[in-house]
Formats: sequence, structure tokens, C-alpha cells
Amino acid sequence: MSKPGESGIALIGAGALAQELLELFSAADARFFSACYAEPEFTTGARIGLPLISDLSALRKKARYFVLGLAAPQDRVRITYQLTAAGLEPAHPLIMPTAIVSPTASLAPGTLIGHGVQVGSRCRIGAHNLLMHHVVFGHDTTTGEHVILNSGVYVAGYVTLHDKVVINANATLTKGIVVGENAFIAPGAVCFRSVPESATAVGNPARFFAGSTR
Repeated sequence: MSKPGESGIALIGAGALAQELLELFSAADARFFSACYAEPEFTTGARIGLPLISDLSALRKKARYFVLGLAAPQDRVRITYQLTAAGLEPAHPLIMPTAIVSPTASLAPGTLIGHGVQVGSRCRIGAHNLLMHHVVFGHDTTTGEHVILNSGVYVAGYVTLHDKVVINANATLTKGIVVGENAFIAPGAVCFRSVPESATAVGNPARFFAGSTR
């Protein structure tokens, strides 16, 4: 039998996204998470149904692995560095039973796959990606790290998403385009051409604005 902390998974964050992930994955298996970590300034008033820890050494006694329940890419990167320095490891990909993932796709550690997601053939999904409900990933699509796709996003085949891209609900990316690092795709946007690094894409067809609005 494993000792406490040897195999547990910590949920990182105590806000709305962390709560949604807790409800989503705990509904499938109540043993998914052993603790929740939040930085001290975010623990006041947090209402999440897990032991809430704000000290990394204490967290390491509760869990060996972690998944991110944070929405801001810069926070995700910063806290990932702190967690790995403290000896925690990204969890193996967590996939909801209703998702369909091609056997030829590869998912890096720390990735979360929600209800009804479809991941096509030969996709390569980087570490710490979050694919919320009913995302569709076309074949041969590749992502970097810390990519977030909100509910209903459609990504066609041969698309490349670089690190820290955020794509909001019901947006569409057409075949073969490239989305630069730190780009932000607004809800419902339809991208027919590649999105520059750190740009915001809005509308149908999408127009690009310099600098992310997040």
C-alpha cells in the first residue's frame, strides 16, 4: 500500500476553474485528488471540498503529482516551476470516459480532457493542456505547453498551437493555420489564417489586434 503523498494528485488552484475540475473528475472517481494547493493570498474564503494547503512542503506530504486548475497562462507556468522545484510531478493525462482519443494521438503529462472531447489521429498535445467539454481536435494537430481550449472549440487538421495559447468557447480554427505563443482567441472567433504571437483574434472572419487582452 502506498504511503500518503506517494501517489496522490494535488489540484492546483481554489477558484472557479479548480472547482469545476474537482466536480468533473471527482464525479468519475472520488479518488482523483488528495489535496488542493493555493497560494496563501487565495485561501481566504475558498470553498473547495479538499484539504486546502498553502505550503509546498506540506503539499508534498499529501501528493506526488499535480494538475493545474488555473486559467491564467503566466500563473500556470510560474506555479509549475515552483511545484517541480518542490519535487512534485505532472500527473499522467486525465481523460473523461466520454472523450474519444485516437490511439495514435499522444498526450503529455498534466493534460486534462473533458466530457465529449474528440482528439484525432496523430495529434500531439503538449504538457499541461486543458481541453474542456466537447472540444474537437482534428488529425495531425500539435500543441505546445499550457494551452487552454474552452468548451465547444473546433480545431481542424494540421493546426499548430504554440505555448500559452487560450482559445475561448465555440471558436473555430481552420486547416493548417499556426497560432503563435501567448495568442488569445475570443469566443466564437473563426480563424481562417494564422494568428501572430501575442495577438488577440476577434470575429468572423477573425481580425487580429496587437497584444493579448487577457
